[in-house]
Amino acid sequence: MAGSTPLMTALHRVMTALRRAMTPRTAKYLAVYLVLAFASFIAGLQHFVLTLPQAPQGKLQFTDGIVVMTGGQQRLDDGLRLLTAQQGGKMLISGVGEGVNRAVLVQELGLDDRKAELLFCCVELDFTADNTRGNAIATRRWAMLHEMRTLRLVTANYHMPRALVVFAREMPEFDLYQWAVTPDDLRLDDWWRDRAMLRLLAREYAKYLAETIRI
Repeated sequence: MAGSTPLMTALHRVMTALRRAMTPRTAKYLAVYLVLAFASFIAGLQHFVLTLPQAPQGKLQFTDGIVVMTGGQQRLDDGLRLLTAQQGGKMLISGVGEGVNRAVLVQELGLDDRKAELLFCCVELDFTADNTRGNAIATRRWAMLHEMRTLRLVTANYHMPRALVVFAREMPEFDLYQWAVTPDDLRLDDWWRDRAMLRLLAREYAKYLAETIRI
């Protein structure tokens, strides 16, 4: 990856500050460790991007519930499509913003009569979650209330690895399945050249690492 990136710039600043605060010998060894850690992070990030999950092909396992984590219309569209196809009994949309209700969703998503009917009869909205752990806590509460045991998570592909880790920790007795949504604006062919894309993927990978370390 030629050229400067936000990660390389940040690393350079940290190394410069440390060199000023420490003896030359200590700073030299620490710089080597930081370079190795940075190289490991970049290698892990590349693997993370290359192995992002995709929506499963073929026949799906029916699940008691479908859980859509808010963050884009594609997630809601895919969740409702799964519900319409009877791939789940009920659906939870977790992390809904204030002022949003089913009528608003029908209008914003441009739902046909069938999907609108399902939205009112079989979909519940969660307004409490503001992060992935909150999604998992709200989902557990909802699933226990309806005596569910199998769930399909619907979220962006770059968010799915972390979501699975968090949900598995909060809901170890549940069987979790995934439906990874690939956002239309996620360009992976040259992601390292796009600062916004690099920032998004690096931040998500760092959060994923933090969750795995917490386990």
